[in-house]
Amino acid sequence: MTYTFKLARRLAVSRTFLPFLLVLAACGGDATAPEAPTEQPTSGTATKTADRISVALQVSPRDVTLETNQLIQFRAHGRTSSGDSVGAAVTWSTSGGTILPDGRFSAAAIGTYTVVGQNRIRGNLQVDTSLVTVVRRNTNLVGVKISPSSVSLSPGVSQTFTAVGQLRGGGVAPIGVNWGATGGSIDAGGTYVAGDTAGTYRVTATNTAGTMADTVTVTITAPPAPPPPPPAPPEPVLAKVILKPIGVTLATGTKKQFATYGTTTTGDSVPVPVVFNATGGTVTADGLFTAGQAAGNYRIIATSGALADTSAITISSPLGSGTPTPTTTGIPFGTYDLWAGDTSLEPNTAVFTGGIGSINATNIVARLEVARQNHKRLVLAMTGGSHWNYLTNDVFDLAKWQAKMDTYNTPAIKAAVAAAVADGTIIGNSVMDEPNVSGGGDGNTWGPPGTMTKARVDGLCTYVKNMFPTMLVGVVHNHQTFEPTKSYQVCEFLVDQYSWRKGDVNDFIQGGLDLGRRDGLGIIFSMNILNGGIQAERDGLWNCPLSTTGGRGTFDPNCRMTAQQVREWGTTLGSAGCAMMMWKYDDAFMANPENAQAFRDVAATLASLPAKSCRAR
Repeated sequence: MTYTFKLARRLAVSRTFLPFLLVLAACGGDATAPEAPTEQPTSGTATKTADRISVALQVSPRDVTLETNQLIQFRAHGRTSSGDSVGAAVTWSTSGGTILPDGRFSAAAIGTYTVVGQNRIRGNLQVDTSLVTVVRRNTNLVGVKISPSSVSLSPGVSQTFTAVGQLRGGGVAPIGVNWGATGGSIDAGGTYVAGDTAGTYRVTATNTAGTMADTVTVTITAPPAPPPPPPAPPEPVLAKVILKPIGVTLATGTKKQFATYGTTTTGDSVPVPVVFNATGGTVTADGLFTAGQAAGNYRIIATSGALADTSAITISSPLGSGTPTPTTTGIPFGTYDLWAGDTSLEPNTAVFTGGIGSINATNIVARLEVARQNHKRLVLAMTGGSHWNYLTNDVFDLAKWQAKMDTYNTPAIKAAVAAAVADGTIIGNSVMDEPNVSGGGDGNTWGPPGTMTKARVDGLCTYVKNMFPTMLVGVVHNHQTFEPTKSYQVCEFLVDQYSWRKGDVNDFIQGGLDLGRRDGLGIIFSMNILNGGIQAERDGLWNCPLSTTGGRGTFDPNCRMTAQQVREWGTTLGSAGCAMMMWKYDDAFMANPENAQAFRDVAATLASLPAKSCRAR
């Protein structure tokens, strides 16, 4: 059976059924397919469902020339935001001719028509249009001609072919054809998509009478070979030995465990074998140092090959009876902004055994002596004060911060700090208040998000530690808010402040202590007495009535704590940490008799507890 005979036979069959199909189409008018179901994401699949939802509808063929009563198939698919093709249920309509619900189209009259596919996804209407040109069947054909005559395509690449009829005398005319292809797929408009298998294939266009055809060659090329895998990275090399802690103060005869780890050229932390050597005492092979009997400044060295690290050790003797010393029992309890002047304390602060706040190089020596005489233990803020002091163009400026810190680098201040650390007057120094605060423009933030990180704060702690090796260094921020999955490597304590809006006080304490145990941090708890009571906005108490709150806070809609909250939360927080602080000193709040009694109650409870070191490592 010849190829021409086969084409003629298929045409005869199609002519037999074509009137029946046209009758069905005429009865139905515009065909309507069911709207695509609205996809609702389920737990665990939301992202995948969203990826499958089409954002654009595409109808094929895009442009097509037909002969009268020639039946072709229109199809539609969706295109997702990632470029993938997905199925799409559509509603078909046409400006002329007839289209069936499954997309089959024909027209009895010549003309130019549009075929429209519509799809609605989650309420969004998607529309695409195809142009159909219908011509009369030409009986003067002598052949069919396809353009281009040959192509070479990569897998998945498309090529649109066109076909015209050749006339006697050499002219050409538009005709309708039936397309066929091997090695890929082709739509009714002649758009061919190459398949995945390399080789030589063909595209065929046959006239609607089935008596003439043309064939062209399509070469599908093999996909390019994948690039060779990148070379394996070099093996990491040990770059540094780290000895922790970097500085300690010990009483004679006491012990301290030191630990080491290495960092590689790729920044990873790795175990490293070391040899320990120490002055001022003895050290075991695994880093347990025992202080000798002579007070002074010493060091411990961990060596691994050509690499080493050193930590400072200060050994202090018991103080003589002639030196005024702060109490050595109890949990220090106090407030921010304890000082009324360079060397004078605020009124109503005699009950407090501690304090925290800004200091400067001109008053630090005198304040340490006053604190010693009044049995106050201090958390210093050598670089405290307004954020504006350390900003350039609303962003933290390390050079400004270091310049302020350098003002303390004098022999007199270093000697005073060392003595105050040794006798317990100094608990430690906070290098920054709330490094988690970001944003810009109001002077209360440190710059855009990401300006401050725990690694950068560690750098500030290192800068202070190099200047004052025996003094603890730490930072002030809520344990929940600043890179909670990362750890400090140098900073040694955290001031963790509670307010009512942060939830149950016991849960808050547990979160802070868990972080301290994980990261080797001492935890100093604090509470916001001026803005940490009941939050007025949440409870509708905009005026902070004194019947239920401690009065209006310094920032609306916050309220002050009541005396009972000060008593209850202060005792609970103070008992859990190594010190207890409050934000902040306020004349009226401190002078209130009920609050004053609450302070006395908290102070008495905390004074009866064993003292704790804020050095956790």
